[in-house]
Amino acid sequence: MLLCAILALPAMAQGRKNVRINEVMVQQDTTGGNGWVEFYNSSYGTNAVEKMFITTLSRDEIKNHIKAVTDTSNMKPNKVLIELCKTRPMDIYEIPRGDERNTKIAPRTHFVMEADGDPKAGTFHMPFVFTAGKDNYIALYDVNGDLVDDVTIPASLKPGETYAIKAEGRLPSVLGDGQTEWIVKDGQTQETAITKGNYNAREVNENIEAFHDKDPHGFWIALLAMSVVFGALAILYICFKLFGVVSKNAAGKEAAAESAPVATAAAAVPANTGDLDGEKMAAICFALYQHLNAHDQESGVLTLTPRDGSAWGSKSGLMRVLPVIKK
Repeated sequence: MLLCAILALPAMAQGRKNVRINEVMVQQDTTGGNGWVEFYNSSYGTNAVEKMFITTLSRDEIKNHIKAVTDTSNMKPNKVLIELCKTRPMDIYEIPRGDERNTKIAPRTHFVMEADGDPKAGTFHMPFVFTAGKDNYIALYDVNGDLVDDVTIPASLKPGETYAIKAEGRLPSVLGDGQTEWIVKDGQTQETAITKGNYNAREVNENIEAFHDKDPHGFWIALLAMSVVFGALAILYICFKLFGVVSKNAAGKEAAAESAPVATAAAAVPANTGDLDGEKMAAICFALYQHLNAHDQESGVLTLTPRDGSAWGSKSGLMRVLPVIKK
């Protein structure tokens, strides 16, 4: 059980690294309105996003600050980010612990963080706001201080528009793979619809679709399945064969070890000692005869002696004796 728990820890960490920045709005309309950031859990398992960090500080700023602090105090990167939350609370936000019902994000679903500058309004309200007409940077860090995802929203983004991952393209990618395509959505068409927190925005599994394109008739998947089955059987055969050989060798060694004292005792007897003489042989044979045939001589006649007063022959002895009642 302990081993399973230890092996599960990297899987949990890897799950949080599958959280992706999916869509960003800087300003809702020309009169103002706070922006928001939509995140997407691209994994097939539930992820707890509590204690993760969201910041507008650039990679270099975070990296240099972590390096400067850790070089002098040996502080862990996540502790540095926690200290930044205290010293620069308007630039970095730690998703609080305790709201487990809402911070556990279901597989392949979204959650939205409001960039309204009011973290007291709830778990999903960040302490900073975006500025229209300039580049805006947003980054997500894991609980251990590793960068999970980041994006720079271009200054050309107009109020009411969002900067989002292309719906018909790849799902939010692993950080740094360079294959995610970003587009501007204005909400004018179905393709550019703004779906804030739409939990059903993507129902297509891009991995299955890609496999279907590469193997439309299923030949490779059938070959792969058969190879796995027969490969497993071959491995089992080899294991059982080796187990039999090892067991046979072990049994042979035990038999040899047990027979070794007998052989040693036999070797200790001097060879060519000659037969015993007649007198000794006769004495041995007579002793065996006496031992095997020694018993009392019986006449074979049974003698029965009658006995008077036996309980079996006395009627009065079989009757119950009643107590005498004195008047």
